[in-house]
Amino acid sequence: MRPGSRPPSTRWLALELGISRNTALLAHEQLIAEGYLTAGSHAGTNVAAELPANLTSVAPYQVARKHATASAVRLSGFASRVADDPVNAALIREILLRPPLPYDFRYGRPSFADFPHATWDRTLARRARRRSIGDLDYGAPERVAPLRKELADYLRRARAVNCSPEQILIVSGSQQAIDLAVRVLVDRGDRVVLENPHYFPARNVSRAAGAAVEFVDVDEQGMKLSLAAKRGRVKLIFVTPSHQFPTEALMPFGRRLELLAWANRTGAVIFEDDYDSEYRYSGRPVEALQALDDSGHVLYSGTFSKTMFPGLAARLPGSSKST
Repeated sequence: MRPGSRPPSTRWLALELGISRNTALLAHEQLIAEGYLTAGSHAGTNVAAELPANLTSVAPYQVARKHATASAVRLSGFASRVADDPVNAALIREILLRPPLPYDFRYGRPSFADFPHATWDRTLARRARRRSIGDLDYGAPERVAPLRKELADYLRRARAVNCSPEQILIVSGSQQAIDLAVRVLVDRGDRVVLENPHYFPARNVSRAAGAAVEFVDVDEQGMKLSLAAKRGRVKLIFVTPSHQFPTEALMPFGRRLELLAWANRTGAVIFEDDYDSEYRYSGRPVEALQALDDSGHVLYSGTFSKTMFPGLAARLPGSSKST
């Protein structure tokens, strides 16, 4: 039917197709609501005059329709810097093109078989049955208040983190915590220091923000601060002091105090990635770097992905806690 033409009546459609007239009426009303038909008080119902010809003709289905416009969509500078990173491009090609692996030797994944599934399922079901109407409404941006209170108590007890529930944000993982920190603190051209080797998503986000990313080697005691101090004014420092990634080095007390003193002198912010410090083969976990900070220069980030399971982020409102 061409634009402006009169469609068949609903009574004729019902007879022709052998369907209820109510069904034909509902289809008519839906086409009017979507703008394919126009209904006037005197002119009756017509096919909308402004419809493009390609929407009123039948053609074979195409998986990728070619757009008529010649101008291409331009990415932002942030997205372009992510796409132009050769390491990102190599990783994407590897993920997309590699065949399925018979054995998975990826590190950093918890033992899913050891998780107390039955206890978790019972607890989750019991809490779901007690859900109130208010639980279904939009929550606070920093997420559920009772959860943040329990986290503050847990972090104070288990990691010696000094914080109140109001200082905790629940996000969807450590990578989102890193992204938020960079967006809030880093301007284009600011210096960002990372450990070498390091957790590469922190480097990706920093480069995408236009930061001048610099790397400082690590030894058996973590980041070499004698090298870091030579970098001049730094805006943000990423460290994994309790379990360096991926060398597993532990930053001792003296070097932690030195790092905090350097940050205080220069005004730098330290992002402490405490990604799996609850796990140790022996002894009690060491205190977080944030426990020594008395000037507010440390952002602390930890996750539930190892102590519980990584899929928690896709099923519950947030799986990472940031202070």
